[in-house]
Order: sequence, then C-alpha cells, then structure tokens
Amino acid sequence: MAVYLLTPDSSNNDVSAIESKLRALVPVARKISKMEEISAEIKSKPRERTCVIVVLPIMPPSGIDHLIALSQRFRGTVYFILVSNEISASDYKRLVRSGAADWVAAGSSLQEISEILNNQSAGSDKTQREPPTAKPTIISFLPCWGGVGNTTIALECALHATRAKATRSWKICYIDLDFQTSHVCDYLDIDARLQIEEIFDRPERLDEQLFERFTSHHSSGLDVFAAPRSRLDPCRTNVTALDKLLELILQKYEFILIDLPELWFNWTYDTLKNSDAILVTGINTVPCLRQIKTTLEEVIATKESKSNVAIVVNRVTHGLFGQIERRRHVESVLSGEMIFYVQEDKHAIGRANAGTPAMLGAASKFNDDIAKLATFCAKLRRQSISR
Repeated sequence: MAVYLLTPDSSNNDVSAIESKLRALVPVARKISKMEEISAEIKSKPRERTCVIVVLPIMPPSGIDHLIALSQRFRGTVYFILVSNEISASDYKRLVRSGAADWVAAGSSLQEISEILNNQSAGSDKTQREPPTAKPTIISFLPCWGGVGNTTIALECALHATRAKATRSWKICYIDLDFQTSHVCDYLDIDARLQIEEIFDRPERLDEQLFERFTSHHSSGLDVFAAPRSRLDPCRTNVTALDKLLELILQKYEFILIDLPELWFNWTYDTLKNSDAILVTGINTVPCLRQIKTTLEEVIATKESKSNVAIVVNRVTHGLFGQIERRRHVESVLSGEMIFYVQEDKHAIGRANAGTPAMLGAASKFNDDIAKLATFCAKLRRQSISR
C-alpha cells in the first residue's frame, strides 16, 4: 500500500514537529504538497490502495468540506487521514461517514495512525465494520433514590461517547424521562424542547417535523430529549405516545442513554426490560447501599440475565493512601455485583452553575472514572455489532 504525506501549508511551525513523528511511524511515506502530484499515478494503479496523511495543524474554516470533496473524488482508491487541531463532533462524523477519511489529533502521539494504516492495508477499514442496520444499544441509568447524581453520571457518559475517538462517529442521544423536574438542559445551557403533552391525545401527530422540534442539539454533537420543568402528572403519560417517541428515536440513533426518574411508573418495567444495560446509581451511605440492593433486586427481576446490570457508587472519597473510603462496606453489602466508583467532583456546583459539564473541561480523576463507565457501555454496543 502506497502512503503519502500531504502538507499543503509547510510554513506552519507545527508541521515540522508533526512530520518528525510521522517519519518515525511511517518511514516509507512520500512527501507531496498537492494531490495533483500523484493523480496520474493513482489512476494508473486503480486496484492499489493508497493512503494520504493530510497535515493541517490549523484547520481552515472550509477545510473539512474540501477534504470530504477530495475523498469523494478519489473514493475507492484513496483513504485520507487528517492530522489537525480539534474538530467538532459533527465534522468528525461527516468525515467518517464519507467512508474514505478519518481524523487524528495533531497534539496526540499519532500512534493511532499506525492502526488506521494497518486496517487499510488489511482491507478491514474500521469505519465500515458497523452495518447500518445494527440494532441500537440502549443504556438506562436508574437512581436508587433522589439526589444521588444520576443525571450527572448519565450525561457525562453521553458526552464522553460523543467525544471519544472510538465512539464519536456514532449517532448518540440522551433521553430524560423525568417529565416534571428535568434539569439536564440546565447542565448543558440549552433549551428543553420535548413538549410530550402535545402528543398525549394524538400520538400519530408525531412526524419528522415535530420530532425535530422536540430535539435539543448541543454543540458537542449530543442530541437531547428533555421536557421543560412543569407540574405535568407523570402518571398521566400516555404509554402509546411514549412508544411513538421512542420508536422514532430507535430509527435515528445508534447509542441511546436513558435517564430514568427515581419513581417507577407503568412504563418503567418495559424500559428496563428493553435496555441492553442498566446502571443503578447511589452513594456510599448505609441507608443508600441498602436501597441500592433493594432496587437491584427489582431490576434483576425484569431481566433474563444480570450480566449487564451494574452499580455506580457516586461521590466516593479517598483516604490518605488513595484507597476508596468504606469500600469494604460497599462490597460486603453488594457482594458479587459489578461496581463502578465515581470520585466526588469538587467543582460540580460551579460546573452546574456555568452549564459546562466535566467532560467538556480539563482532565480530572472524576473524568477518568466516567471514562471507565462509558467504556463499559460502549463495549456492549461493539459486542452486539460483532454477533
């Protein structure tokens, strides 16, 4: 497989540093300054796979559009790897869905390029592995009682998925089924748009136009379905209307994270039963651990297997030597269960007030714990795809 190193702007100071890294990773890469230099060569060898690594540390405004157009022009013969500064989740998805391009952060070690080249050389382009008809993956987050941070955990996992390299090409959405006191959109500083009461009496009204009106779009690429705070009685929620909404969501998204309210309703059991995984959230206190155990028993009763049922113990603290405080007590009460621990976020109040979730900020131990949880959730989707 032929590999080329395309550097349209050699005057940029960062280009030389990136080139040095690439030379160590791909010593056979041949440097070019424009695609016209190899166009004739590519046309003369239509069956030979070619990779072009495009180095653009500072991405111009129309750069993504130009690269996608270029990938379509050479589709089937050339695979492009863009090395640039951070790009938006939507731009990344556009690249990957073109079927002929990928992106690697210029500030990274660039080791991922070796994996991409190996996949291309073996004819196993990772961007084409997932069939478009793959069944959506549903992850439900269920609080054992109020105030344990269920929304924060679910939202941060969703945002991790929209930003992580391995999952950001997926169509991801977050659904908040608390129709009275939803506050997820406050965390994101966006408007809550799901007017569920509009389709209570006539679920058939929910068409593409109304569905789009109900969708809140966040700049990270995450789509959110959440209702404005109201005194709507959740017990009046028309199951048929909810089914219609979820049916459309299942048609449009691949990875769906559901934030369930503390109280159980007539639709809660079906939601849990149809979930690929259920994460029961709580905190490390004696009463809450007992409630987690009770909730867990109810959850397991709705599932054929408990293999994809886990517990999230939120707001844990650490002792002098880094160990989780009262961990032994947690594991004695919840013996034999899969448990994830999430460290207390000292900046949680400030983040909530500013509408800036942790996953959109600097690295932290809290983010590391969320990443482990999100990786577990993403693994379930990969397993379902490979079956």
